[in-house]
Amino acid sequence: MKVTRPTTQRIIQTKGAQTSPKSLFFKILFVVGPIAGFTAALSPLSLYFWNHQPQYLPIGATFTSNNQTITLEVARVAQELSKGLKFRKSIPNNHGMLFVINKSEPISLWMKDTHIPLDMIFLKSGEIKHIVRNVPPCTTQECPKYNSVYPVNQVIELPAGSVDSLGLNNGGFLKINLK
Repeated sequence: MKVTRPTTQRIIQTKGAQTSPKSLFFKILFVVGPIAGFTAALSPLSLYFWNHQPQYLPIGATFTSNNQTITLEVARVAQELSKGLKFRKSIPNNHGMLFVINKSEPISLWMKDTHIPLDMIFLKSGEIKHIVRNVPPCTTQECPKYNSVYPVNQVIELPAGSVDSLGLNNGGFLKINLK
């Protein structure tokens, strides 16, 4: 006698290129998720380094005093004015930065994140109103402020000691040649 068993065939359907939207979402998330997480984790670090880079502006002005010509980078817009010479490790001799302020007003400056000592010259249309010599870098969270005393519309920052070697004094006049 012959016994036969019914055979059951399993039909396996492969969908090939047809993937459900839910499945596709998880496949993409599996690839993109770690990349996005890694990028999100590093972005504050890269933003920190980007914001802590010194700015280098074009030479836009010069002045001459005591037979020395000084070249000046010129800061005019708010972002340039607020960054100034921060994060610089050095400034060449006979080089500095001119800050051009739109209207005459009393100005206060500080040395937060500035790594080199500076001389500050506060001017009103070229007339020296106040000088602060050899301002040290600030290494603490709270930094002292250095005031113009009078309303001014220009400030020049130079390496410390420059004011004396240039023979500059309060009440003097600098003919600044803007390019």
